[in-house]
Amino acid sequence: MTAIPPADGTRSPLLICDDCGRAFAVEHPSPLEWLVLWTHAVEAGWRGRDRPVGPHVCERCAPTGAGRW
Repeated sequence: MTAIPPADGTRSPLLICDDCGRAFAVEHPSPLEWLVLWTHAVEAGWRGRDRPVGPHVCERCAPTGAGRW
């Protein structure tokens, strides 16, 4: 799954888990949106490739998704 860019420019892009579809976003977007989003996601337990195109898995799915990337 990819990181979905904001449609209206007022919020951060969403990161979507490839396994369960759970979404992750940061509260305060910045000019470096993807980097900020991915840094916060990793701190929250998300795993995956450090590119918007993925794959990405949330902290709940990370233990079973290990090794896919």
